[in-house]
Amino acid sequence: MGRIIVKIKRFDGKTEWYDQFEVNIQDRTTIAEVLMQIHDRIDPTLSFRVQCRASICGTCGVKINRERHVLACKTKVKENLVNGEILIEPLSNMTVIKDLVTDHKEFLYKIKDVKGWFEPKKEFQPVYPDDLKQFDKETDCILCGICYSICPVFEADKDFGGPINFVKVFRFWKDKNDSLGDERIVLAEKNHITSCVHCKYCTFSCPKQIPVEQDILQIEFYGKQKGIIKKEEDTGGFSTPFGF
Repeated sequence: MGRIIVKIKRFDGKTEWYDQFEVNIQDRTTIAEVLMQIHDRIDPTLSFRVQCRASICGTCGVKINRERHVLACKTKVKENLVNGEILIEPLSNMTVIKDLVTDHKEFLYKIKDVKGWFEPKKEFQPVYPDDLKQFDKETDCILCGICYSICPVFEADKDFGGPINFVKVFRFWKDKNDSLGDERIVLAEKNHITSCVHCKYCTFSCPKQIPVEQDILQIEFYGKQKGIIKKEEDTGGFSTPFGF
C-alpha cells in the first residue's frame, strides 16, 4: 500500500509525549504488526503487549484515533487511517506502566470482588443446548479490558465494578450448575451495578460481540424485581424491561 505516519503516545514512568514514525504497510497489515515493525527496525524501546495474535489472549488492546478501542492483532491499519496517519494510545481507565502497556490488575482484582468464577453445585445437572444459549456469548470473554477502558462511569464512580465483571456475574448466574445463584446479584449490587448509564459503548466495542449492556440490564431488572437491588425513580434512561 505504501508509507504512512504512525503516531504513538509514549510514557516512561515520569513523562508523556508523542512519537511519530514513518513505516511501510500492506493492505493486510495489522496494528500489532506495525508496532512490531517499529520496535524491531526503528525504536527498540517501544513497549506494548502482543502474544497470541489470534484475538484469543486479549492482551493487545489499544486506543486508536482517540475514539476506537480495539485489539491490535485483529485491526487493520489501512481501515483506520485518517489522512494517511493513525494515532495509537494506551487503553483508558487504567494506570499506564510504559508506553502502550497498562496495568490490568485494576479490573482483574475487581473480578475477585464479584467472585467471577464457577462455584459448582454438589449435584451436577445435565446441560442442554438451550441452557448453553443463555450464556454462550459470555463465555467468549477474553479479559481484554476494552469494555472497561471505554466505560464513562468511572469518571463519576471509581468503585463501579465495570462491564467486564458484570459479564462474569451474568455468565455464572445463568449457569444452572453454579451454586451461588442470586448471591451473584447481591455481589453485583455491592459493586455498584446501578451506576451503569447504559450508553452501550461496551457492547459496541467488544471484540467478541458480547451483549455487555444487555447483560447488565437483565441483572438489574431481575435484582429490582426480587428486591435485591433497590428500585430507583425512572430517569428516562435507555433501560428496557425483560421477562424471566
